[in-house]
Order: sequence, then C-alpha cells, then structure tokens
Amino acid sequence: MRAGINPPKFADKFFRIDFEASPMPVLSLYPIPAPQKLEEVRLDVCGLEQHPRLIAWPMLDEIPRVKLNVPLICQIFNWSEGVEWEGIRLVDLLDFLKVETHPEGYFAFYSRDRVFFEGLSRDEARDPRVLLAYGLNGAPLPELHGGPLRLVVPFMQGYKSVKWVGAIQAFRHDPIGIKRLLGQSPSGHLNDSWKSRYQISLPAGRPGDPLLIPAEPSPPAAAPALRSAFAPVAGEVATVKKNRKSVEKGVLKEIVAVIRPEKQVATRQALESVGIYSYTTTSVLGRSRQRGLKFQSEGKEAVAIKFLPKQFFSIVVEEREVAAAVAAIIKANRSGKGAFGDGKIFVVDIDDAVRMSTDERGVEAVL
Repeated sequence: MRAGINPPKFADKFFRIDFEASPMPVLSLYPIPAPQKLEEVRLDVCGLEQHPRLIAWPMLDEIPRVKLNVPLICQIFNWSEGVEWEGIRLVDLLDFLKVETHPEGYFAFYSRDRVFFEGLSRDEARDPRVLLAYGLNGAPLPELHGGPLRLVVPFMQGYKSVKWVGAIQAFRHDPIGIKRLLGQSPSGHLNDSWKSRYQISLPAGRPGDPLLIPAEPSPPAAAPALRSAFAPVAGEVATVKKNRKSVEKGVLKEIVAVIRPEKQVATRQALESVGIYSYTTTSVLGRSRQRGLKFQSEGKEAVAIKFLPKQFFSIVVEEREVAAAVAAIIKANRSGKGAFGDGKIFVVDIDDAVRMSTDERGVEAVL
C-alpha cells in the first residue's frame, strides 16, 4: 500500500477502493459505468436560462488541446500523484458553446450515469487549470480513472475531479455536491499544508462550497491576479492547436424532414456522419401518401382517418451543407422504389436568425 494512506472510515460506502493501482489509486463511490469510446461521448450541456443541448464529442474538434503536469490530491485519504493530463480547458468549452451562468453562479458536473455530481463556482470553473481530460501520461485515459472523459481540478480535493463526465449544468445557487450531501467532506478545498507542498494558488473571485450554515464573516484574503484563459499555467508542458482552414460563412437554409419515427436514430447517426450535430426534433402526426389509418365510425358509413405518428426534424445549416445533409437523410430513410412512408424533405431559405440572449445574427446565432 502507498505510504501514508489514511484508512477510510467509511470504506464500506465505496463500490471500489484500490490504493495500489497505477498510476493512481482507484476510488469509486458507485458502480463504474459501462465502457465508452471517446468518439461516442455525448455531453448534456445546459447554461442558465438556456435549453439543454446534447453535444457530440466531434463537435469540439476545433477547441485547442493542452497537456498539463498537475497533481491529483486526495486530502481525505492522504495521498497525491503527479501525472500528465491531456484534454481541453473547461473555460474553452464553455466559451465555445456559449454556456454561461450568473456572475456569482455555479456549474455542476455529473457522471454519465448521473449518480455522482459535484459543483464549482463560476470563477473556479473558468480557471485555465481546469481540464476535461481524455489522456493520462501519454495514453488514453483508462476507464478505471474516469475515461474516456473526466474533470481535473488540481487546486481542489480529488473528488471534485468528477470521473466519467456526461453532463454540465449551470445554477444560480450552490448545487451542493454529493460528498457534502453524504457528510463525507464539508468542503472540497485543500488545507494549507497541501497548498504549500504543491505551491497551489486559488482562483481569483468567488469560491465554491460555501458553508451550509453561515459563519461570521472574515476579512477577505488577497486574491491572485486574474489570468488570461490562454496565459501560461504552472505545470503546462505543451499546447497543441488543431490547424483548420477557416470557412467563409454562407447563406442559411432550414432543412425540414418528416420521417417514420423508427428511423429517428438512423437519421441522427447519418447527420452526425456528415458533421451535423445541431437540430430540433419532435414527434408529430401526419398522413401523406399513407392516407392514415382508416376505421369505420360507429353507426355511420363514412370512413374516418386517423393520422399516423411521424418524426419532425428541423436542421439549420449553411447552404454549402445542404446537399450532404439531404443525401444523409435520404440514405437513412429510403426503403425502396414505390414504398410508401419514407417521408419528405423541404429546404427553406432563412433570411436571418437572432440569438436573443446575445444579439448575434446569422450563422453565429445558430451554431
């Protein structure tokens, strides 16, 4: 066993504990989710006063990749490990997706099975040291250590670095993480001994994990200067940016597709295969050539028509993407010549689009 480990008093509450695992101990409060590949990751993201969005990992391809040498510290059980993480800065993700909360608000992070969750203040979440990591010591992040995607918060206790991340949600008030709710830790903050050992400075601004019972106010400590999101960070060894040719923004089009409901998943997968991840879909009723379901009205000769269930897709894209999107929808839905019920596609011009929260217009309003 690693030297100096404090045996857990509530070990029976954990699904798995292995203090001899390499390169770090394995601690899991709940059963480990089923394995998943990084390219299969779908993040359920919701900003304050925004609708939830399901973000496929390939949508984040343009966000810079970084490598950081920072420790993971478990203050409760008295161990730490210095490792190299690879991933994307959380602040870059929030800015890329325009996910925001109140200036004094919070973000909560959930494992993809939704059973483990922790929160950070907005200022903590936007610190450039906080990563969504998919790599560990030059290799893909192992499942036992939170792979394929986990949070890394090097200036707080290790349990704040939520494993198997599947959702990010904004809150106006402190969401109170599960470790405090279970009474296993009053705060995710590191004590002075750990901060001194690793020369850890805290983010400027509002700290998370306020006391559940208000305490007497104390004079605020001097805060370190704010960093730029891309300023050098202690422990950073490399920044890798993907060079992508910028694309001139074009005319917007709306593709409306009405298909059979059992083809919804196939249509979604087909759209993702051509790089389209954002759309609106809902269940509707319709007839078209199928004429609906006919049945005899009681006591009457007339035949009534019952509309059939359909799936409605609204996809807003640039004009250059229309042909690929339409071809993908047809490929996913066509059942053969002369067959009824494959659906219909309409392509409509869009003169303008406005994002009400930011006043962005055109392409920027819908991406």
